[in-house]
Amino acid sequence: MGFSSLVVACCLSVAMVTLPTGALFASDASPPLTVPLQEYVTVYDFPAANSMAHRHFHVTEYFGRVAMGSPPQYFNVVFDTGSGNIVLPTVKCESEACQKHHRFASTDSQTAVQLAFDDGTLLGPGQDRDTTTITYGTGKLTGEYIRDSVCMGPSTALQACTMVDFLGVTQESRFPFTELPFDGIFGLGLVGLSAGPNFNFVSSLKENSTVREPVFALFLRRLQADEDSELTFGGYSTDRLVDGEQGLTWLPVPKDQADQKGYWLVTMREVYVAGKPLGICNGPGDRGRCEVAMDTGSSLMMGPRHQVNLLLDAIGDCSGPLPTLRFVLDAFAGGTFDMELSPEDYAEVSSDNCATGIQPIELPASLGPMWVFGQTVLRKYYSVYDAKRWRIGVGQAKHTTILRAPTISPMPSVSPEHPAEA
Repeated sequence: MGFSSLVVACCLSVAMVTLPTGALFASDASPPLTVPLQEYVTVYDFPAANSMAHRHFHVTEYFGRVAMGSPPQYFNVVFDTGSGNIVLPTVKCESEACQKHHRFASTDSQTAVQLAFDDGTLLGPGQDRDTTTITYGTGKLTGEYIRDSVCMGPSTALQACTMVDFLGVTQESRFPFTELPFDGIFGLGLVGLSAGPNFNFVSSLKENSTVREPVFALFLRRLQADEDSELTFGGYSTDRLVDGEQGLTWLPVPKDQADQKGYWLVTMREVYVAGKPLGICNGPGDRGRCEVAMDTGSSLMMGPRHQVNLLLDAIGDCSGPLPTLRFVLDAFAGGTFDMELSPEDYAEVSSDNCATGIQPIELPASLGPMWVFGQTVLRKYYSVYDAKRWRIGVGQAKHTTILRAPTISPMPSVSPEHPAEA
């Protein structure tokens, strides 16, 4: 979702690359592996309600480095729980957007395998091959299927590797890809968003016996703070939680529904504005719960139009102090977890601007009404994704009080993030 939700379908088997001695997942004692993340900040412009004026909100994409092939070819990718596939440009792509980024060369990799179809059929001599075209809001790309090893980690001495099928891009639209500093997308969503289990990185972690903990965790830098964002594989860091291990609460993920839709789903009971319940999740067919997708690839918080409008009406238009918001989520054993957002967490207010990071969303009927908790929430709350136990851990993130001057890209976004592709 956010920048990159892929909806395709298919199936294969997964093989694992042998890990170097001492590598991640080699034993129960192996430490989690952490990938540092860079950030790309732009300005999201949208028309103000009942006005010709425009408001703006800063949005961020987070990306890190992975290695594809043998010997390794390096790429910067957005790690996105709202997408289920790995998507990288190839040397076959001569579009301007591709030429501005690193491109994968299959002929330079000893382990690359060309696939004819998305069912894993190997490409034979002179055989035609299928391609897939994906639309990302205002952008579009076309790619073919390739199988190769992908590794991540700070050095070759400490890496996690697996064999995956991915989409090798052969055509790419100029906008928005020419402006982006990262090369591709690394899907961390579930099978329903992938072209099959072998295209799904999360499945490869679960199915391989050397992976002791198919878990990853996200820490996002508070934009004003002098600290670095990171993605951890194989576990999580209690140092990133305000109250350490005790500060983490586990939320159940409905397995069948989540796997079918492909999103890391939890359920929400209620939304409070300044302590007042809105009854948002009590509409016809809601059964007292709202469905929420935790989406690392989306900058904003989004939800069904009617429900979001109720929330925005309750928040008001900055004519007075903005209220505190509280989102009550279902935890295990009948418990709950409260995500509380103060005005500085969800709004940007200045003398000439008042904008919130909360927007309505229109999803396909097959997905049904669903909320999306993006970075508006995930900066404040450290999140842990456990693919083995079907749960998400959340706890207030521990941020430094030391401030850093922000770095803002000069390119504004001209429209809202598109939540899903055709």
